Amino acid sequence: MKKILFFTLFFVPLLASAELVDRIVAIVGDEIITLSDVKKYKAPPKKDPLEELIRQKILLLEIDQLGIDVTNDDLANAIGEVLTRNRIQLEELKKELEKEGKGFEQYKQELRTEIRKMKFLGQVIYPRIKVSEEEILRKLGKNPPDEDRIRARRQIVESRLNQELENYLDEVRQKTYVEIKK
Repeated sequence: MKKILFFTLFFVPLLASAELVDRIVAIVGDEIITLSDVKKYKAPPKKDPLEELIRQKILLLEIDQLGIDVTNDDLANAIGEVLTRNRIQLEELKKELEKEGKGFEQYKQELRTEIRKMKFLGQVIYPRIKVSEEEILRKLGKNPPDEDRIRARRQIVESRLNQELENYLDEVRQKTYVEIKK
């Protein structure tokens, strides 16, 4: 009886005053999405942050499943391109990242993820987008120069990219375990 009284007097008030810090709002495959993830995520306007995070998780799971990786050379080349494009030195980049509250290692990890996504688009999504010769001729008229043809094809493909990616992720979502916790 003393043990029950002790528990009631000391631990129940502590449990009653416990504050929920975070919680799981969704499970995608074997990945979790927390409430804090949803609050931090900057979704495009008129898009549900949770749904967008689910799509991101599905995309990353697909990239992992396909074994798409980034070599150290890929990463070094991408950083070199950033430095060249912005006409800055590596130390300047690191200082700018610090101003944004981001470390260089975090930046490299984010860049690695973006490169993996670009490789995925190149291997999986771009080949799914078909552009007929008739579409190009409708856009340019009869007998367009080859450069214009290439440019028009690229524009058509780019205009369809996001929709094709969404279609692909919808297909994969049907086969992926997704549980939304209310």
